Formats: sequence, structure tokens, C-alpha cells
Amino acid sequence: VSTQSTGEEALLTIVHVPMKIMELGCECWDHIETLTKGYNTSLKSDLQVAIKCIETGIWGAYKNVMINLDDISNEKTKQDIASKARNLLETNEVMAPRLL
Repeated sequence: VSTQSTGEEALLTIVHVPMKIMELGCECWDHIETLTKGYNTSLKSDLQVAIKCIETGIWGAYKNVMINLDDISNEKTKQDIASKARNLLETNEVMAPRLL
């Protein structure tokens, strides 16, 4: 095993964690949307804080992914991950304002 492939594997592991955060965060949007339809209005600010926390977590994870992708040498892998991360970020950018 070359040092380069070991380093690449380590970077992919590092990128996997924030990608998973983005995926889990985006999975929350449907649940949050359900909550916005039948919640106690006195809890509105609590729901808004939850939305902002999810939005910020996904945005921060996206930034982490993009920074670490710079060091990955396999262009196809890099493009695939970047495309998936952008799609998750776009979902985030649509859902957060809609639910606030």
C-alpha cells in the first residue's frame, strides 16, 4: 500500500463524516415540515431555532467537505462527492427559508 493511497483513504474517511452530517440534516427537513403544520404556536421560536441549527450544521459540514476535497487526487471521486454535497446544500438552502 502506497503512502499516497493511504493518505487518500484517510482523506475520504475525513470527508465521510461531514457528508453524513449533511445527509442526516437533510433527512430532518421532512420531519420539521410535519411539525410546522400542527405545532403549538407558543413553541414557534423553538422550532425556528431547530431549523437554524440544522441549516447551519449542513452549511458548516459542506464547507468542511469542500476544503478537504482539495487534497483528494482522484478527480472522479472528487467530482462525485462535490456534486452530492452541492445537492444536499441546495436542499438545505430551499428548505430552511421555506420552513422559517
